[in-house]
Amino acid sequence: MALPPPLRSAALEAWERAPAARLAHPREEHLLPLMVTVGAAGADAAVRAFHGTYSGERMSALHRG
Repeated sequence: MALPPPLRSAALEAWERAPAARLAHPREEHLLPLMVTVGAAGADAAVRAFHGTYSGERMSALHRG
């Protein structure tokens, strides 16, 4: 489910409260590509191209619709 842009921004601002946030992203700069992408997307919603397991790891791939 896509979040409206204001809620999406709020969720990203609170990223550190997500489960295992610091384990997955030990430093904030690991999230910079995501922040740039969200800023560029504006009000556009993403389309999930893939969500599953690859090489034993859970991952998702998104693109603009």
